[in-house]
Amino acid sequence: MNTQPNQEYLRRQYRDSSNLSARAGLHARFSTEEYPWFHWVFDHLDIPENGRVLELGCGTGLLWRENLGRIPHGWVVTLSDASQGMVQEVEQSLLHTGLQFTFEVVDAQSIPYEKHSFDVVIANHMLYHVPDLARALSEIRRVLQPGGSLYATTVGLNHMAELRRVPRKLGIGTLDSSEQTIAQFNLDNGAGELTQWFAEVEVECKKSTLVVTEAAPLVEYIMSYICLSDGEAVELHAYFDREIQCKDAFRITTESGIFKVAKEAQPRH
Repeated sequence: MNTQPNQEYLRRQYRDSSNLSARAGLHARFSTEEYPWFHWVFDHLDIPENGRVLELGCGTGLLWRENLGRIPHGWVVTLSDASQGMVQEVEQSLLHTGLQFTFEVVDAQSIPYEKHSFDVVIANHMLYHVPDLARALSEIRRVLQPGGSLYATTVGLNHMAELRRVPRKLGIGTLDSSEQTIAQFNLDNGAGELTQWFAEVEVECKKSTLVVTEAAPLVEYIMSYICLSDGEAVELHAYFDREIQCKDAFRITTESGIFKVAKEAQPRH
């Protein structure tokens, strides 16, 4: 199976924040997890007092927006994304916080910074989107200083499986490119990819459940990654209405995690 992300699919997906917002909204409203995901991720970050941080694929900046009160003023944070639209949106939301944020359009396969520019690189649910993963990891290694860290979040192969299988079951929509994308870098194979470039790799996983009691957010989520006709959307909505009426809710397993990766303090020979 070809696991390379489809670039036209990605351009459509991340032209602006609408698709990401549909997905984030479903998790925010219906998760049974009391501790928010972005707080959990932030807890894992070990950044020096005056650390230089690069986030690749920052999206709408939720990691930072949801932890504003926890960010030291000494951190110098570059928020980057391959999408100009995303960068514009995150700049508008964080520019006036008084914190040391800068905003750049960056391709993770060709990071426009000097060697050893950062203490920490963050890649939050984005490495599975990169067409040339090895090239991106090489670039991340290059811009990290010796002893620096990469924090990379991703999902497991069973993440949202109950929801993803519904369009196939009904025979509606176009090919689900999200599964091909996730196959490139996930909780099962991510360590193998990372150990080719970094000395130390640890992973911590987090499972939870969404208990969804409304059909519309489920349809919006699916429409954020699959093209549906108006008739197919109506069919999908009716299916979820029946499931929720019969079972009181539509339950979805979530499976996410974070890789904590260290670059060796001394150069490899």
